[in-house]
Amino acid sequence: MKRTIASLVLLGASTAVTAAGVHSGGHGGAYSFGEPGKPHEVTRTIEVKATDDMKFLFDLPAIKQGETIRFVITNAGRLTHEFSLGDEVTQRAHARMMEKMPGMKHEGDPAAVTLAPGETKEIIWKFNKPINGKVVFACFHDNHHRAGMTARVDFEKAKQN
Repeated sequence: MKRTIASLVLLGASTAVTAAGVHSGGHGGAYSFGEPGKPHEVTRTIEVKATDDMKFLFDLPAIKQGETIRFVITNAGRLTHEFSLGDEVTQRAHARMMEKMPGMKHEGDPAAVTLAPGETKEIIWKFNKPINGKVVFACFHDNHHRAGMTARVDFEKAKQN
Protein backbone atom coordinates (compact mmCIF):
# COMPACT_ATOMS: atom_id res chain seq x y z
CA MET A 1 0.00 0.00 0.00
CA LYS A 2 2.78 2.45 0.93
CA ARG A 3 4.54 1.71 -2.36
CA THR A 4 1.32 2.40 -4.32
CA ILE A 5 0.73 5.71 -2.55
CA ALA A 6 4.33 6.76 -3.07
CA SER A 7 4.06 5.87 -6.77
CA LEU A 8 0.89 7.92 -7.16
CA VAL A 9 2.47 10.89 -5.40
CA LEU A 10 5.51 10.71 -7.66
CA LEU A 11 3.35 10.36 -10.75
CA GLY A 12 1.27 13.38 -9.80
CA ALA A 13 4.30 15.46 -8.83
CA SER A 14 5.83 15.48 -12.28
CA THR A 15 4.25 14.10 -15.40
CA ALA A 16 7.14 15.49 -17.44
CA VAL A 17 9.73 13.16 -15.93
CA THR A 18 9.64 9.40 -16.07
CA ALA A 19 10.93 7.08 -13.37
CA ALA A 20 14.13 6.69 -15.40
CA GLY A 21 14.83 10.42 -15.18
CA VAL A 22 13.96 11.14 -18.80
CA HIS A 23 12.33 14.48 -19.52
CA SER A 24 9.63 13.69 -22.02
CA GLY A 25 8.95 17.21 -23.19
CA GLY A 26 5.77 17.10 -21.17
CA HIS A 27 5.11 20.80 -21.15
CA GLY A 28 1.56 19.74 -21.86
CA GLY A 29 2.24 20.46 -25.51
CA ALA A 30 2.14 24.18 -24.72
CA TYR A 31 5.24 26.34 -24.46
CA SER A 32 5.15 29.98 -23.41
CA PHE A 33 7.96 30.84 -25.85
CA GLY A 34 6.68 29.34 -29.11
CA GLU A 35 6.35 25.84 -30.51
CA PRO A 36 8.32 23.26 -32.46
CA GLY A 37 8.70 24.34 -36.07
CA LYS A 38 8.66 22.40 -39.30
CA PRO A 39 11.51 22.33 -41.84
CA HIS A 40 9.46 24.10 -44.54
CA GLU A 41 8.80 27.00 -42.10
CA VAL A 42 12.47 27.81 -41.43
CA THR A 43 13.29 31.49 -42.06
CA ARG A 44 16.98 31.22 -41.08
CA THR A 45 19.56 28.79 -39.79
CA ILE A 46 21.88 29.52 -36.86
CA GLU A 47 24.96 27.39 -36.26
CA VAL A 48 25.85 26.96 -32.59
CA LYS A 49 29.02 25.52 -31.09
CA ALA A 50 29.00 24.27 -27.48
CA THR A 51 32.49 24.46 -25.98
CA ASP A 52 34.21 23.09 -22.90
CA ASP A 53 35.02 26.62 -21.74
CA MET A 54 31.28 26.77 -20.98
CA LYS A 55 30.20 28.92 -23.89
CA PHE A 56 27.78 28.79 -26.78
CA LEU A 57 29.31 30.37 -29.87
CA PHE A 58 26.84 31.76 -32.42
CA ASP A 59 25.86 34.96 -34.22
CA LEU A 60 22.31 35.88 -33.27
CA PRO A 61 21.77 39.45 -32.02
CA ALA A 62 17.96 39.17 -31.87
CA ILE A 63 14.99 36.94 -32.59
CA LYS A 64 11.84 38.41 -34.10
CA GLN A 65 8.41 37.14 -33.21
CA GLY A 66 7.13 35.06 -36.14
CA GLU A 67 10.52 33.64 -37.12
CA THR A 68 11.17 29.92 -37.37
CA ILE A 69 14.82 29.20 -36.70
CA ARG A 70 16.79 26.03 -37.32
CA PHE A 71 19.51 25.75 -34.68
CA VAL A 72 22.31 23.41 -35.77
CA ILE A 73 24.19 22.66 -32.55
CA THR A 74 27.62 21.00 -32.51
CA ASN A 75 29.39 19.91 -29.37
CA ALA A 76 32.94 21.06 -30.10
CA GLY A 77 34.25 19.85 -26.74
CA ARG A 78 35.15 16.66 -24.92
CA LEU A 79 32.36 16.96 -22.34
CA THR A 80 28.69 16.17 -22.83
CA HIS A 81 26.65 19.38 -23.28
CA GLU A 82 23.02 20.34 -23.57
CA PHE A 83 21.34 23.05 -25.60
CA SER A 84 18.02 24.10 -24.16
CA LEU A 85 15.99 27.09 -25.30
CA GLY A 86 13.22 28.97 -23.58
CA ASP A 87 12.16 32.24 -22.07
CA GLU A 88 13.63 33.49 -18.80
CA VAL A 89 10.85 32.10 -16.58
CA THR A 90 10.89 28.66 -18.20
CA GLN A 91 14.67 28.37 -18.02
CA ARG A 92 14.74 29.30 -14.31
CA ALA A 93 12.21 26.52 -13.67
CA HIS A 94 14.22 24.12 -15.84
CA ALA A 95 17.38 24.91 -13.86
CA ARG A 96 15.61 24.13 -10.56
CA MET A 97 14.29 20.85 -11.94
CA MET A 98 17.72 19.79 -13.26
CA GLU A 99 19.36 20.60 -9.92
CA LYS A 100 16.89 18.26 -8.19
CA MET A 101 17.30 15.55 -10.85
CA PRO A 102 20.92 15.58 -12.08
CA GLY A 103 21.56 13.29 -15.00
CA MET A 104 18.02 13.70 -16.36
CA LYS A 105 17.79 13.22 -20.13
CA HIS A 106 15.58 15.21 -22.52
CA GLU A 107 14.18 12.50 -24.75
CA GLY A 108 11.38 13.84 -26.90
CA ASP A 109 11.63 17.45 -25.71
CA PRO A 110 11.68 19.54 -28.89
CA ALA A 111 13.20 22.52 -27.02
CA ALA A 112 16.34 20.71 -25.76
CA VAL A 113 19.03 18.36 -27.00
CA THR A 114 21.86 16.57 -25.22
CA LEU A 115 25.05 16.23 -27.26
CA ALA A 116 27.92 13.81 -26.83
CA PRO A 117 31.39 15.12 -27.72
CA GLY A 118 31.58 15.78 -31.47
CA GLU A 119 27.85 15.26 -31.98
CA THR A 120 25.60 17.60 -34.00
CA LYS A 121 21.83 17.88 -33.59
CA GLU A 122 19.10 20.29 -34.69
CA ILE A 123 16.22 22.11 -33.09
CA ILE A 124 13.67 23.90 -35.25
CA TRP A 125 11.73 26.43 -33.23
CA LYS A 126 8.85 28.70 -34.21
CA PHE A 127 8.90 31.89 -32.14
CA ASN A 128 5.23 32.67 -32.72
CA LYS A 129 4.30 33.85 -29.23
CA PRO A 130 5.19 37.16 -27.62
CA ILE A 131 7.52 36.71 -24.69
CA ASN A 132 8.66 39.13 -22.03
CA GLY A 133 12.38 39.46 -21.65
CA LYS A 134 14.97 37.57 -23.62
CA VAL A 135 15.27 34.15 -25.20
CA VAL A 136 17.62 32.08 -23.04
CA PHE A 137 19.87 29.24 -24.20
CA ALA A 138 21.44 27.11 -21.47
CA CYS A 139 23.34 23.93 -20.76
CA PHE A 140 21.94 22.34 -17.62
CA HIS A 141 24.04 19.19 -17.95
CA ASP A 142 26.21 18.79 -14.83
CA ASN A 143 25.18 22.33 -13.80
CA HIS A 144 27.19 23.88 -16.65
CA HIS A 145 24.80 26.86 -16.53
CA ARG A 146 26.27 27.74 -13.13
CA ALA A 147 29.70 27.94 -14.78
CA GLY A 148 28.32 30.45 -17.28
CA MET A 149 27.05 28.24 -20.09
CA THR A 150 24.04 30.46 -20.71
CA ALA A 151 23.34 32.95 -23.48
CA ARG A 152 20.58 35.53 -23.73
CA VAL A 153 19.25 36.97 -26.99
CA ASP A 154 16.94 39.95 -27.43
CA PHE A 155 13.37 39.17 -28.48
CA GLU A 156 11.52 41.61 -30.71
CA LYS A 157 7.74 41.39 -30.42
CA ALA A 158 5.70 41.77 -33.58
CA LYS A 159 4.41 45.26 -34.19
CA GLN A 160 0.68 45.57 -33.74
CA ASN A 161 -1.33 47.40 -36.39
